Amino acid sequence: MPALAMKRYYSKPRSRFGLWGVLILSNILWIGMVVFLTTVTWTSTKLGTAVTEFYFKEKNNWIAQKQAKQKELEASYLQVARMVALQTSSPGDVVRLASKISKVLNSTAGDHRIFIEQALPEAIRIQVQFGIPASATISQAIYESGYGGSTLAKKHHNYFGIKAFKSWDGPRASSMPTVDSGVRTRADFRAYANLGEGFEGYARFLRESGRYNKAFYTSSGITFVQSILKSGYCPDLTYLPAIQKIMQKHNLVELDDIIKAGANAPYQSAWNTDTDKAQEGVKQLLDGTL
Repeated sequence: MPALAMKRYYSKPRSRFGLWGVLILSNILWIGMVVFLTTVTWTSTKLGTAVTEFYFKEKNNWIAQKQAKQKELEASYLQVARMVALQTSSPGDVVRLASKISKVLNSTAGDHRIFIEQALPEAIRIQVQFGIPASATISQAIYESGYGGSTLAKKHHNYFGIKAFKSWDGPRASSMPTVDSGVRTRADFRAYANLGEGFEGYARFLRESGRYNKAFYTSSGITFVQSILKSGYCPDLTYLPAIQKIMQKHNLVELDDIIKAGANAPYQSAWNTDTDKAQEGVKQLLDGTL
């Protein structure tokens, strides 16, 4: 017991960090803060520069697109003004236009005639607005949709077999049966709300593609079709002969000079040099006051 009573119990004293430890820790903290602030400053500067560059790039693109659309609109107004002049210049011009359309419509009957009647106004509008001959538009629609009788045409108003690739963000007809280079397969196609949108979609597809630019404003429908085929529109060797046969059967070549026929009509020279008058003429036509 005495031995036990004399045994000393003590705990080991805590080690102190010391001056050197404080200095090292504080230096590490300062270095970390400097690195952090430098990183934040560099990142914010790069981000600000990127945002600024993106803004000016998008602004310039927007301005360029606006100017291009304005030029296209002005050209469209002048072309429509020519149609206005044609329709209002004289009774003789109206009779000639009616005669051309009658030759086309009287070439067939039944459902085929009904389809051509529906297609004619849109095809002429496409010719005025986009420079695609109406004879080409109608003959291609007849050939590719079977006078509007195909499932793709009846249900989705796609009269030209325009496929919906990844870049297409509009409505689509999914997994439709088709034939590619003689092989039966399925593909997605563009879908439209009505015949007018379907025809305009075809025109915009050709215009926005870029590779068919040489075809626009050609002298005839057959020349237009030959040009787009040469640019890779369709590899089918029977395509052009079929289009020629359709044009001949329905007298579609009669439509090739519809726009030219109004070139010398009254007010045409003024409208060719004054876009405001062209716009006013179109407005009056649409309002029914001209």
